[in-house]
Amino acid sequence: MELKRVLSYLLLCVTLLSANAKSTADMEWWREARFGMFIHWGLYSVAAGEWNGKQIDGIGEWIQNFGKISNKDYEKLAKDFTMASYNPESWVKMAKNAGAKYIVFTTKHHEGFCLYPSDYSDFDIEMTPYKGDPLKELIDACRKYDIKVGLYYSHRQDWREEDAAVMKNEYDGHYGKPKSAVKPNLDRYIQDKAIPQMKELLTGYGKIDVLWYDTPFDLTKEQSQMFVDIVRKLQPECVINGRVGYGLGDYGALGDNEMPFAGAAKDLEMVATMNHTWGYKKQDNDWKSARDILCSLIECASRGVNYMINIGPKADGTVPQPSVDIMNYIGKWMSKNSEAVYGTTSNPFNDNFPWGYVTRKGNSIYLHLLREPKNREIALKGMLSVVDNAYILSNGKEVSVSNGEVCKLSVPSGLDYEEIPVVKVECEWPARFNDECYMNENVISIPVASGKIIPGKDGALKIAEGCNTSDFNNKTGALKLGFIVEEPGEYIVRVHTNRHWRRSFAKGMRVTLKVDDNKAFENVELKQDFEYDNVRRNSYPESYSDLGTVTFDKCGLKSMTLSVDTVGTFSKFGFFGEDIQNESDNNIRFNKIELIKK
Repeated sequence: MELKRVLSYLLLCVTLLSANAKSTADMEWWREARFGMFIHWGLYSVAAGEWNGKQIDGIGEWIQNFGKISNKDYEKLAKDFTMASYNPESWVKMAKNAGAKYIVFTTKHHEGFCLYPSDYSDFDIEMTPYKGDPLKELIDACRKYDIKVGLYYSHRQDWREEDAAVMKNEYDGHYGKPKSAVKPNLDRYIQDKAIPQMKELLTGYGKIDVLWYDTPFDLTKEQSQMFVDIVRKLQPECVINGRVGYGLGDYGALGDNEMPFAGAAKDLEMVATMNHTWGYKKQDNDWKSARDILCSLIECASRGVNYMINIGPKADGTVPQPSVDIMNYIGKWMSKNSEAVYGTTSNPFNDNFPWGYVTRKGNSIYLHLLREPKNREIALKGMLSVVDNAYILSNGKEVSVSNGEVCKLSVPSGLDYEEIPVVKVECEWPARFNDECYMNENVISIPVASGKIIPGKDGALKIAEGCNTSDFNNKTGALKLGFIVEEPGEYIVRVHTNRHWRRSFAKGMRVTLKVDDNKAFENVELKQDFEYDNVRRNSYPESYSDLGTVTFDKCGLKSMTLSVDTVGTFSKFGFFGEDIQNESDNNIRFNKIELIKK
């Protein structure tokens, strides 16, 4: 029997390797879409964050792991997964009305429960009172309303299967035995369950547009490649996300709720929660505001990144009302302004402006106004083309244009900035821009992603997919940043950093900052002067530290060089289902530097 299994596995490898070719995925629709909706639904929706009357810390879909629940006990949840109010058309219509172009649905999350009837597991929808196929019903509704279909599949973690055990996360009793007796065989799990289930999903439901893998953890590159190859073989146009591992997907992988800090250099997608959890958790009522979530969608577009917002339905299939309200809020704005999101590319200026965000499409740019610009005037510094016309996108109201050395717009009075008005600016074809960092409303904002990397004795720092620094320490060189000083005078130097929420702000971080080759700040400690209370605070909190002031006597092109003297010491918090992305302990995660005129 073992020989038969090995031969079968080798045959599968040969079959999949023969499919290993350059991606033929259809990325055109994906880039045009910019906005999708995630759905996390499973037996964890029954538990809803509680076990035996006790609230379990952490995100809801990880309750089995965090609560150290045995498979025997956990499977009892299936009888209460009634789906009595499941109405896939209402879910799809909600996404459609909000302006989402694709939906990604959890066919199997880490718990191992399949939300479709599977021939390769008895831990599936047929255990529940619901005897239909909710996946098929959702896909049918997506096709009815012209929504692209995405399938989430947890390819590495499957807590139902001992062969897929991740030993660092294991606990006694999970499989009815002590942890010491657990002997996983990951190859066998991939051969006997994961790849056969992928074949079910890719052959049983018609055209699939996105395959969304998750948590590759310790997969080898060859194992990750198998999960790519089965898609390439059976659905060659299907888009594969970055979490398949090893950069083998069609687009990159940001962390949960992670926003890039500059225009992304590659295709990326931000996945975001409306509260703290992905799966339904009844005690998590800390909902982000609808406006903040809409702003995240707009900011993603301004970075050239897709945005996928999550809903976590209850066990009966109803969607929590705050999620419905948020989607309706987004839809109201998108009904008038979607042109400024769909098919756009990132902000063509070096950074977003203090008053809001910028997107671009063809010979037009779109100015998303989160607040009134100073003196209701916008100076488009860095734009090299003449503006032909400008107006409020939602109502066509004219915006006054003054073309000169710098094009200036006069925004009309009386705009409702809670509604985030958009100014459409139509330029000569082709619209041209430079990449200098200018001052806007007394602030020169300099993203670290715009800098030149100077290697050190042990290699060179990197710019991560989130457009922050990676591997930046005292042995990996320095970062040289350019900017324009338009007004002589004294400027506050403000250094922005962020971190993963499972680590503290590092104590003892020290940096040296040379301004025009002078050591303006040498071995200065970064002290957290302020932490932003924004929509990302519970995922990637952002802080700034003021180093002091510099004085510029003359205008013109200037530079600064940033290097790290000491990384400092982080305190780590507990594990709650999210890995720290794209960084080691030996790194300071810089986002940008601001010079603020006093």
